[in-house]
Amino acid sequence: MQIGHQIVDNFAEQMVDEGLVSKDQLTVARVSQQTLGEDLGHILIKKGFVTEEQLLSFMGKALSIPFISLRTIAVPPELVQRIPLHLARRYHAIPVREEGDAVVIAMSNPMDRSAIDDIRAALHDEIRPVLASMEEIDRLIESSYKVQRLEKGKPSERIEVMAFSFDEGGDTTGEKLEKIATGPKIVQTVTNLIVQAYQEKASDIHIEPSADRIRIRYRIDGLLEEKQRLPREMHLPVVSRIKIMGGLDIAERRIPQDGRVRIRIGGIALDLRVSTCPTLYGEKVVLRLLSKDAVIDIESLGFSEKERKIFTELVTRSHGIFLVTGPTGSGKSTTLYAALSRINSTDKNIISVEDPVESEVPGVNQSQINLKAGVTFASALRSILRQDPDVIMIGEIRDGETSEIAVRAAITGHLVLSTLHTNTAAGAVSRLVDLGVPPFLIASSLIGVLAQRLVRKICSHCRFEVEPDAARAGTAADRVRHFFQGQGCSACRMSGYSGRIGIFELFPMTDSVRKLIAEKGSDRQIEEELRKSGVKSILDDGLEKVDRGITTIDEVLRVTQET
Repeated sequence: MQIGHQIVDNFAEQMVDEGLVSKDQLTVARVSQQTLGEDLGHILIKKGFVTEEQLLSFMGKALSIPFISLRTIAVPPELVQRIPLHLARRYHAIPVREEGDAVVIAMSNPMDRSAIDDIRAALHDEIRPVLASMEEIDRLIESSYKVQRLEKGKPSERIEVMAFSFDEGGDTTGEKLEKIATGPKIVQTVTNLIVQAYQEKASDIHIEPSADRIRIRYRIDGLLEEKQRLPREMHLPVVSRIKIMGGLDIAERRIPQDGRVRIRIGGIALDLRVSTCPTLYGEKVVLRLLSKDAVIDIESLGFSEKERKIFTELVTRSHGIFLVTGPTGSGKSTTLYAALSRINSTDKNIISVEDPVESEVPGVNQSQINLKAGVTFASALRSILRQDPDVIMIGEIRDGETSEIAVRAAITGHLVLSTLHTNTAAGAVSRLVDLGVPPFLIASSLIGVLAQRLVRKICSHCRFEVEPDAARAGTAADRVRHFFQGQGCSACRMSGYSGRIGIFELFPMTDSVRKLIAEKGSDRQIEEELRKSGVKSILDDGLEKVDRGITTIDEVLRVTQET
């Protein structure tokens, strides 16, 4: 809800008069607004007092501006081309149709006169603003402008190779790579694989050979989905094209290889990590898609209001070590990048050492380990400490030397952010002990731990409430009052899910936990102390999100391994 909190405030009493919200609900929302400084409409929606569609429909009537839903609207490509992408994104506006001598523009804030003037100037035509959901507008912008960009030019020109190995010198121009690459059919095939994966928000592309075919699978929202099969004879040409893009040796097929390529799809910069592995039927290739816009803010991670405040307070401290734990693929790096974005400022020297650098954070000095050159986490850390850092981000603490340097850096006045592969927040303590860090050093340096998992979100376009499953009686599901699921629609590829969100166990260090650590308390003792102090488990946080209709009970039980 982004039409301006002052405008919503002006109609607040009218909302009560027309029964949209109650007087008590409005009072609660205004108290939250004074505390948080957020948009009143956003707070009303966030607290579940009103849906976004109800509020926007009401505001449209109050302002005498039509409200429309964009869920089933497809924008004609020739209409999209009339407004530059940067204007559409800046003002959250998109043309939806022509009516007589005017163009109907869906806007999240149709009261913004400067936006209307700029769009009118770009169109060279009269416009008729209508009110629509910002989320729906942004989704339509991304889908419509992607189609527009990809329809321009020949298939082989849809992807521009910008650089093909960050470590290799020489001529890396797109022209030379095009000459080396195989024929147009293979170029188009590889291009289409990458474009489709990007459009479907896949994180990885798996190219898997077998005796008679090639299986193509995308990892979407954490799960692999088979997308297509290619003839067996296309395997070597497709793999060679990808290896050329990634700067790999196309003649070497007996050993694994790793590379990286930066490409541009239309106006979107994208990094691809390329990994090959010999199998019985040839090389398997995995492409990891790393968008340059992948870094998100803390508000988008999925924290509750209380957890967000605790997390923000911890990562803005001047010294100490803060750990994010969880299995591979649980979003630990994303959380750390969000923290770096929050604390990034001109008066701080922030340095990271990663394996590899997954996303660029402007203003942060990011370095990458290189085992062939002898650059490990430990050796890079020793060098970083001579660079006068304020904040150090370590991609992962894997060994005793790295853990010792990290802890001592935290004690000597640096803020250290890192990850560990443990299942629970309490398990981070025993893991550090296993790596050789004395408990008294852990107690004095650790400021907090966050354990997390990722669950798929129910598609907002086809979500509906269902009756509790009697078969789950006696399980964790007993603690949930409301169950939801997605019916499946075009917006979620008929899966019922769209996107992912975190579920968390977050604890700041307390005197009682610090004492337990110093006395070599067990994981169970630490967990019991955390529950006494009101810290939710990952399962508890997941069940709350189930009750709020964000995810399903099956998703929560899947990632928490509950039966």
